[in-house]
Amino acid sequence: MAVTWDTIKAYFTDMDVDHMKHVSANWPKVLDLHDEASVLYYATQVHASVASGRMPIGEPRWTPKMVADFLDWWQSQVPGAMPIV
Repeated sequence: MAVTWDTIKAYFTDMDVDHMKHVSANWPKVLDLHDEASVLYYATQVHASVASGRMPIGEPRWTPKMVADFLDWWQSQVPGAMPIV
């Protein structure tokens, strides 16, 4: 079964959303983790951060399945998308 945006959106806590809006305030586009287009815009960075454990900043940490779900969702939206390894 394909991973949906609703699944991915649920992985981000309100604390994650608030933190990233604050951190990204001076970026070209603010990263709103509850906005699909925003997450897709920054998907390379988001994936690298959750895969390395740098994100989320609080608990719960993402499991390997959650990271894999993000990658599956991202690649279903942007065929050929390649994560940073």
